[in-house]
Amino acid sequence: MNGAVRWQYRTDHPATALDADEDTVYVACNSGALTALDADNGSVRWHTGLEVGAAPTTALSLAVAPQGHLLVGTVDGRILECSVRC
Repeated sequence: MNGAVRWQYRTDHPATALDADEDTVYVACNSGALTALDADNGSVRWHTGLEVGAAPTTALSLAVAPQGHLLVGTVDGRILECSVRC
């Protein structure tokens, strides 16, 4: 690594949480959006709004877990387990 930017992804809202595995960077924004980016080039793999029971929520933390799961800590005090293949 030489400190050069390989790629960047811009959002309309501040990021509240990040995590990554070998292939994908997961980004949560304060708008409730959850986005998966290709780790090699920054392209969007998928994008979704985070909801619990049809009510929007915001992720404050993300953690990639084994067997294709993403753990999400929300602003309303919940911990969610989601598939990383939304």
